[in-house]
Amino acid sequence: MTGLDQSRRMVVVGASAAGLSAADGLREAGFEGSITVLGSELHHPYDRPTLSKGLLLAQGEPELLELRSAERMEESRIDLILGRRAVGLDVDRKYVVTDHGDALPWDAVVLASGGRARPLTTDGGEVLPVLRTPDDLRALRQGAARHGEVTVVGAGLIGLEIAAGLSAHGVAVTVLHDTALPVDRIVGPELGQVFFELHSQHGVRLRMLSAVVSVGGVEGDYELRLVDGTIHRTPYVVVGIGVEPDVDWLEGSGVALSGGVLTDAAGRTNVPGVWAAGDVARSAHPMFGDPVRVEHWTHAVEKGRHVGLNAARGTAEPFAGVPYFWSDQFGRRFQSFGRRRDGDTMFVAEGSLDAEEFLVLFGADGEFHAAFASGQSRSLRGYRKLLARGARWDEAIDLARPANPDLADSVAR
Repeated sequence: MTGLDQSRRMVVVGASAAGLSAADGLREAGFEGSITVLGSELHHPYDRPTLSKGLLLAQGEPELLELRSAERMEESRIDLILGRRAVGLDVDRKYVVTDHGDALPWDAVVLASGGRARPLTTDGGEVLPVLRTPDDLRALRQGAARHGEVTVVGAGLIGLEIAAGLSAHGVAVTVLHDTALPVDRIVGPELGQVFFELHSQHGVRLRMLSAVVSVGGVEGDYELRLVDGTIHRTPYVVVGIGVEPDVDWLEGSGVALSGGVLTDAAGRTNVPGVWAAGDVARSAHPMFGDPVRVEHWTHAVEKGRHVGLNAARGTAEPFAGVPYFWSDQFGRRFQSFGRRRDGDTMFVAEGSLDAEEFLVLFGADGEFHAAFASGQSRSLRGYRKLLARGARWDEAIDLARPANPDLADSVAR
């Protein structure tokens, strides 16, 4: 492979954390050609995770945290086009086509179009509110203030953050979820119980095993029909049931799609000159057997930069960053490195699940897969290093010994 010719044109689809980081990586690697970043929203690029964290908790008009200032974009000679959605990719003539009829020429392109909230629609065709943009945040805050009662559909991380934020404003919150415990697909049943108790203690009503079958009514008087045949009535609904990769516009382009844009570990698609990063990409990763899609901010930033460096240099260096996420709820910060897998053993390395601070490890068959903590940020960093170099389970247990001197030699080796 050879790097991009310095006179050539780079287009980044998505003014996202991944897209802007890809642009940074291009310049960092010495690429001097043109870089155009295409954004579907009219807002200047902002930090999306703050919508369900600090901005939902705050009073007054939300103050968005810029991902890049206009001055920095100008210094980096990045052309930012906002309010234009990509609707097609022509890989033969090398154009990105927008919903305004633009045809942006490229010599290489990074697909960083991200994801969109999975919708839930009423019987009457109304798409129920989600929390994905600043406009969504304003609508949610206004609806919660108007009604004083909100039902959150979905008890994943975004649903729980919404519930915690609204509850802090004195809103009566009910959460409906399809499994037995919140976030149990991500953190397992033991930690799912921790989240259940935390929210219950703060007045959030959680109805588990309550998948929504259909929704009738209008704002002020919704009827949610649940899988058990009961009806849940509520004046306002917000939906947090996951994110779908934004790939519809790539259908028929020739770029391989399967649960996202398929790439190798370097970020390359099957089409020469076409790369992908962020929520839209489903990529090979040395920590996992199959390609994975990681929907976390830190991964988007790190992988975006990595793809930009590879594209500029013409290299195929694999990305091996450790997946990481954090979530703020009721004054507590939860963090995780790696990825828990079905069938993993959970071991409490520090603290207790009954306490505000603890650290747990996940692994199976001698492999170390993930570390999750409430607080304990300093200790957590050591386990990240182990995960980054592919350490075994016994090495993770050995690291826990100073904080857990009574640890038996027989623990889950």
